[in-house]
Amino acid sequence: MLRFLFIILLLKGVFLSSLFAQIPATLKADSWAQVRQRGSGTVTALWNSLDPFIFRDHTGRLIGVEHDVMQSFVVYLQRRYGVRVHIDWIEVASFDKLLPYIAQTQQPGVFGWAYYSITEQRLQQVRFTPPYMPDINVLVTNGQVPGFRTDQELLRQLQDGEGYTMANTTMSEDLHKLQQLIRRLPVRFLKDDYVVMQQISRQENAFGYLPLSVYVVGLQNGLNIKRQKAMTIQRLGYAGIYPRHSDWQPIVDTYFSSAEFGRLSQRLLQRYLGSQMSALVLSEGDSVARINDDRELLRLEKEIVTQRFVDAALRIEQEKLYRNLTIMGVLLFVVIAGILYGRTVIIQRLNTRLTSQNDIIRQKNREIELMNRKLELKVLQAQMNPHFIFNSLNAIQYFVSLDEKRRALGYISAFSRFMRQLLTNASAPATPVSQEVRLLEQYLSLEKERFSNKFDYEIEVDNDESLWLSPIPSLIIHPFVENALYHGVLNRADSHGFIHIRFEHEADLIQVIIQDNGIGREAATTLAQRKKGTDLTPHNQLVKDRLTLINQQSDRKVTLETIDLTDHESNNKGTRVILRFPKEIL
Repeated sequence: MLRFLFIILLLKGVFLSSLFAQIPATLKADSWAQVRQRGSGTVTALWNSLDPFIFRDHTGRLIGVEHDVMQSFVVYLQRRYGVRVHIDWIEVASFDKLLPYIAQTQQPGVFGWAYYSITEQRLQQVRFTPPYMPDINVLVTNGQVPGFRTDQELLRQLQDGEGYTMANTTMSEDLHKLQQLIRRLPVRFLKDDYVVMQQISRQENAFGYLPLSVYVVGLQNGLNIKRQKAMTIQRLGYAGIYPRHSDWQPIVDTYFSSAEFGRLSQRLLQRYLGSQMSALVLSEGDSVARINDDRELLRLEKEIVTQRFVDAALRIEQEKLYRNLTIMGVLLFVVIAGILYGRTVIIQRLNTRLTSQNDIIRQKNREIELMNRKLELKVLQAQMNPHFIFNSLNAIQYFVSLDEKRRALGYISAFSRFMRQLLTNASAPATPVSQEVRLLEQYLSLEKERFSNKFDYEIEVDNDESLWLSPIPSLIIHPFVENALYHGVLNRADSHGFIHIRFEHEADLIQVIIQDNGIGREAATTLAQRKKGTDLTPHNQLVKDRLTLINQQSDRKVTLETIDLTDHESNNKGTRVILRFPKEIL
């Protein structure tokens, strides 16, 4: 027996936990004693959506008759008792779950709002606030069904119908009473009153009980439904709910029974139901008889239906206007698009023509710029050529002054060959490595003769036939050879100067190495400052300018590297210059 009782309690716990799964385990629900003692507190308002009583508008803001009633209660508490109460609103998706939770909870400050009708059965489970409006349920059928004034006529019509309602509501209770009068009456349970009205609007033999105010909202929303005058039912009214053990009862009863709340409820019903509907539900006397015979309600229903037809006609006219405007807009768009397309085609043609002309101009500019650079290179070469000539003439003058005619004649003969080779190389922007080597041989042999074998030299070329034929910029090696000679080896104290020149391939580069065993750049600079005489090799800036111009003509650059050579004691022992020329740079 105990095991059976335990199983029943366990199943009940599982049922309640699934029933209340969407409601938080703990709520902010202070008692009135706690709020009064602290001067502030929080209560929770559970709600189930039903327009116009409590719902969210298109912006998501919570509004409605019951929402504003609860908010007015909080304002009353602050004004009358000086306490600040915050409402924590929590939506409950299912109507069935709200009242059982309020009946089971031990927290005193929990309120429920879901358009609850006051019934004797519910009064055994929860407390109700005093009602804010009467409760009148009307029987609603499809709009195609004729109206019936007596119960007998209506019952005959409903013999072959289907009833629709929400579970656990007064509307379902009213349908259950009909089932006692109509044998085998099928009743279907749907989610809420608006789904019920939509089903009745679609199905000709469908019917159901609905609150009068909800029925009017359904009419306003354009549903095809009709109120039957027979079998209307009235109850005590609609109100909020809260736990039976709650200590909020005296405060709730005081406010909701006050004249202040009576005036507020009238204003709220006028705001959300309209002045005509609020006047009907709030008037004194027998509401059922008055509603069935009241011409105001009939006039209101006719006005709603008429307005619906007017709205439909206006909607058709608006759709026709929008369609005509759309057609005109499309035609206008096509015309404008055609004009713009024509202009675009013309502009594109002009742009294409201008682009082509600009390309030609840019090409000519590049050609002119290239010619200018070549002319600048030739000018620089022409500036360098006299330097070689002057040095050689000085050598001839030197031999003549020594009365060494044989040596002078031999030097002149070698000098003439050198000049022919020099003029040949100087006339072109680039010369093969073979001609550059021949010119260097002639130059160094003349200088060796001139300075009485004060130095020696060696020129090496890799054993590669393509290297001999590869072009390099004309007269670009000579200035570095001259530097090695005049600033390096000729300043040595002895006659063991040596210049080594090597041409070699390195990947896709031509590398030229000029190395001497002279006094080094630092000592040469110091010596030149001390002499303060004419520079014997005034070509350094010319060489830099030539290299700059050459590099401007190609993405691949000529590189120059100068290395000071030292011994193990860090003494200067010469200079190494490395020039790297990309193939086909010119």
